[in-house]
Amino acid sequence: MRLEILENAEDTSKDDIFKIKLEDAKYEYLRLVYPFNPEIEELPNDRAKNWQTKCAIEMYNIMGDENVTSYSENGLSESYGKAGISQDLLNELPPAKAGVPK
Repeated sequence: MRLEILENAEDTSKDDIFKIKLEDAKYEYLRLVYPFNPEIEELPNDRAKNWQTKCAIEMYNIMGDENVTSYSENGLSESYGKAGISQDLLNELPPAKAGVPK
């Protein structure tokens, strides 16, 4: 995240914010993919961890604009899906794992 956002892998100035966003993204993944199994607390594989990182970067970039659902001005248009996550990123998620609610 440092390299992509700050363009400097050595800059640790935003590490605390990055950790919070990574944690938020992890729980968004778990909430969306395992809605009926709140006991799952770890991401299942590297693909999920990659999604977590992309989601955290997206969440970081929209800080302050989380509730925007649609915005347009001078040819610029913004809209966000669930919890401020773009539809493209949501489309990368595997189908929700169904089960019997306990």
